[in-house]
Amino acid sequence: MYLQKRRFGRTDLWVSVVGFGGMWLHHFPFPTSPALTMNEAKRVVRRAFELGINYFDTASNYGDSEEKIGAALEDVRDECIIATKTISRTGKESLTDVEASLRRLKTNRLDIIQLHSIDTIEMLKKAIGPDGPLKTCKKARSKGMVDYIGITGHRPRVMAEAIKTGEFDTVLIPISIVTRQALEEIIPLAKELDIGVAVMKPFAAKTSNVVTWKYTPSLSVISEEPELKALLGEDKKTMIRNALRFVLAQDVSVVVPGLKSVGEVEAAVRVGEEFEGLTEEEKKRFDVQLGADYCRDCGFCLPCSEGLDIPAILRFYNLSTKYGLRKWAKKLYQGLSVRANGCTECGECEPKCPYRLPIVKLLQGVKVDFVE
Repeated sequence: MYLQKRRFGRTDLWVSVVGFGGMWLHHFPFPTSPALTMNEAKRVVRRAFELGINYFDTASNYGDSEEKIGAALEDVRDECIIATKTISRTGKESLTDVEASLRRLKTNRLDIIQLHSIDTIEMLKKAIGPDGPLKTCKKARSKGMVDYIGITGHRPRVMAEAIKTGEFDTVLIPISIVTRQALEEIIPLAKELDIGVAVMKPFAAKTSNVVTWKYTPSLSVISEEPELKALLGEDKKTMIRNALRFVLAQDVSVVVPGLKSVGEVEAAVRVGEEFEGLTEEEKKRFDVQLGADYCRDCGFCLPCSEGLDIPAILRFYNLSTKYGLRKWAKKLYQGLSVRANGCTECGECEPKCPYRLPIVKLLQGVKVDFVE
């Protein structure tokens, strides 16, 4: 079989519909994630290449991921598309990142350099400002060190503002069966502007923190929540298949799951090879009517004077009322230090919401739904 490719926006690169997320190649402090040796990592990356994956995504702050990818692909470099990231927030630091990434990846050119985790408007303004990393990335591009410039972030509203600037060729955003904000905020805009869309965290569910995602990026540790099994399938293989198929059915170029074993690579590639669109049963299973009053998780309503994490509270409310994941949502909600009953109904949050949501009314609904 053949792993199909899709055009990556105005870059005119053609990327495999399933890419390789390199974050899981280095050690993470979880018992399910032992560190891969260099030889183990090379074998995993090389198997991905052999099976048709040509898009490899990593970052300067992913431990030794760049070294492992560089070593595995050195002799086939020109047949691959390598995207890495700079986490640095100043021009000088980001130049150091680019130069170090080139050395670690054993190449003299990066296909794509991405500004990493730009999650607020303030961060975006600094990133594209006179001393921000964008200026350095553009300079690197003019010198032939970089072909294209991308941006990554977890908040679609911020990413939408970023790609409107015209400075970015690609965007990397989270989309999963329970994380759909980008389908409204990014996909139509990216299509209009011809921006390449890559998807991270296809198995993720955003939990308590406003920006940070508690997620399981590797196929081997996809969540075992019973209600998610009811949504995605009872066994892990089916859950993985359905989660990837949901993303592949969207108007995106490539989904980039974290992969850390040959078996995971083969499982992910198999889904990409077999995908020809959703079945009618899948369309029905995945259909969720979010309506107009759901929180898009942009965070513009914060800070709350009473310390409520409003996006997190409404996120769990969505999981309960829109997706029917009631037990899981309640468990997550009960982990919050300040819950909806802490709202004084001052209304300060509502004028800040770009969607004009009745936040106070929604928080009242939360109290009823979660029986406070």
